Formats: sequence, C-alpha cells, structure tokens
Amino acid sequence: MIYQNLPVNRIHYGVNVVEQKLLHEIQQLKASKVLIVTTNSIIKTNPYKNLIHLLHENHVETYETILKQHVPGNVLMQNIQDITRFNPDLIISCGGGSPIDAGKILSFILAENIQSEEDIYPYSVNVAEKTLNMSHFVPHITIPTTLSAAEFTSIAGITNSKNRAKYKFSHLNMTPSFVFLDPVFTKDTPDWLWTSTGMRAVDHAVETLYSPFPNPVNTGLALQALKKLYKYLPLSKNNPSQLEYRLECQMGAWLSLFSVVNIKLGLSHSIGHQLGSTYDIPHGMTSAIMLPHVMTFLLPRTYEEQARIPEALGKTDQNKSVKEKAEMSPDLIKNLILELDIPHQLRDFNVTKESLPEVVHHILMDIQGEENTVVLETTDLNKEIFSLLEKAW
Repeated sequence: MIYQNLPVNRIHYGVNVVEQKLLHEIQQLKASKVLIVTTNSIIKTNPYKNLIHLLHENHVETYETILKQHVPGNVLMQNIQDITRFNPDLIISCGGGSPIDAGKILSFILAENIQSEEDIYPYSVNVAEKTLNMSHFVPHITIPTTLSAAEFTSIAGITNSKNRAKYKFSHLNMTPSFVFLDPVFTKDTPDWLWTSTGMRAVDHAVETLYSPFPNPVNTGLALQALKKLYKYLPLSKNNPSQLEYRLECQMGAWLSLFSVVNIKLGLSHSIGHQLGSTYDIPHGMTSAIMLPHVMTFLLPRTYEEQARIPEALGKTDQNKSVKEKAEMSPDLIKNLILELDIPHQLRDFNVTKESLPEVVHHILMDIQGEENTVVLETTDLNKEIFSLLEKAW
C-alpha cells in the first residue's frame, strides 16, 4: 500500500485572500502573461473585475478565454491559435469545475503544442494511444467559485463535440499549483449552483468512503467533509451573505477531494460524467439524482463503510447494528438533497426513458476506466446500470 500527495504548492484560504496573496504568488513565479479561463457569467461580477484591475495595475498582461459547461472540445479549442501566439507563462482559472478542468487541459495542450480537438483525445484515459509528457507544463492557479473541488485533482474531462461522450485526462502535472479559496468570489454564484456543487462534494466524500482502494488519510478527510457539508450547506443556503458559512463549505469541499489520486471514485461519478455530457446536466445535479440510488445499490457490499456516515453526522446510537446504521445512510443523503431543494430526478431535465439505453454504453466505458472492482464484479452490470437509471428517472 502507498499514499501519494498531489503536487499542490500552496492553498490560500480566507475572506479576501485573493486580494491579499495572489500578486505575491504571481511575482514568485515571475509570470507576466496570464491566460485567464472563466465563463461569461463570472466576467460580469465585481470580484472578477477587481481581479483584472489588480493584474493590470501591476503590469500583468492577460488573455481571456470563455468556457461552457462540461468543457466542449470545440469551444475549448476555438481560440487555441491565438492562445499559442499569446504564449502565457501562467494560467488562472476562475469559476467552477468546467473552467478549472479547462485550465488543466490547456496546461497540457500548450505543453504538447496541440492545435486541434481531434489531436487531444489520443491522450485521454479512454483511448490511451499517446502518453502525456508535460515536462514544460504551464503553472496553474485556481480561484473556485463553486464547491465542485476540481481544483484539488490531477484529472480533467472534455466533452467530445461529435459523439457527446466525456473523455478523461490525468497527469500529476495537471494538478493546479496554487488554490485560492476565497468566499468573496462565491457571492455571485447562483444558489442552485452553490448547493448542487455542494452535493457533488458530498458525492466525493461518500464515494471515497466505499472506494475499493481506501486509505486512512482520505477516509478521515471524507468523514470530516461530510460533517462540515451536512451542517453548513443548509446554513449557507439560508444565509447567503454570511461569508463564514460559505468558507466552511469551501473547507468541506477541500476535505472531500484532497489527494484523491490515492483512491478511485465510484459508480455515482461514472454515471454522472456521462449523464452530464449527454444531457447537459450540471454535475452537481447528477450527484443529487444518482448518489442515493447508488448508495442503496451498493449497500450489501459496503455496510461497514456506509455505517460510518450516520456515526460521523451524529444521527445514530451505538445500539444499532452495522447493517442498521448503513441502511440509514441513503436516506440521510436524500434528506439533505430535499432540504437544499435540488432537482433529483432525470425527468426534471427533460430526459426521456427511451433515450436511456444509449448512455449505458458510455457509462460502462467510464466504469472500466476507473477500475472499480466493487462495481465491475457485479453480474449483468449493463442491466443493473439501466435499472439504476430507471429508478432515477
């Protein structure tokens, strides 16, 4: 057994920490040309405008590239020639999981001098025809505005613009070098996005607990993440201007996925990847849709692991058996979803039952890529996945 840390240099956290510490890190990197990866909604916010002013005031040149949900490959590559000519020495991603994933992908695209969408996919985990070198990758700073926790991984995904499948990429050097958890940058995040990405962080923590490759560090972090998220997600929803509650949620997201390179996330994530790219459902919503169903499906093989959830949340007593405690877990998560008022059925997103069989194939490919033995040992997995989708419909 082995435990490995990801190459994150520093994590800055606190109210106004971007204003206080970002420039110092840029100066330490001796960077002067920054590629900023963000979204159309974020560029309209005051914290982002203040960020640009801070950079320009200190003679840092910037080039903005605008991303969409699930990182469509054609959108990612539409300005690649201009970006290559700009020749950035630093990437700053500001936003949720999609801009952060795009920042990771662009770090290897620039390192490998890739110029077309088609040339990206041979490097993916799905295809694996080429190996990433990335000896000269571009450093990457993230300023997350949601709770997806993408900033703490070396993994990123792109949606193929032709077949709508999600392709995964992984390399240690794709890990963002610096992370800034500043609740000021979350003030303009819509409630639905804040709470649903919070559920994504809950999904990270739960699937860490029953990962087929557990370790004491990630297990302990996941339990602490659940305690924070279960308490502070409702508080932050009901008191959106309280930055302290939002920062506690950011801490929970951090704990949910830190050094996740050591474990393999599970079935809810694999299904969510493909539901998201196929039906354009936000990943936080896919967690709300699938996680309770997946937890129930896996109960017979994960009683001990799921029993830890009500224990961590203080929702049980010692008189209950391990099995009884575990059986409480899916309902505890379902109750949180209801309390946060997150849509949690596929039909809420205009998904038709008739379309479900076509996404099962992509889900099976995703599961195989995760090497998830807990799931892969399931008899007639194709049928079981379809049954889960029907229940979630």
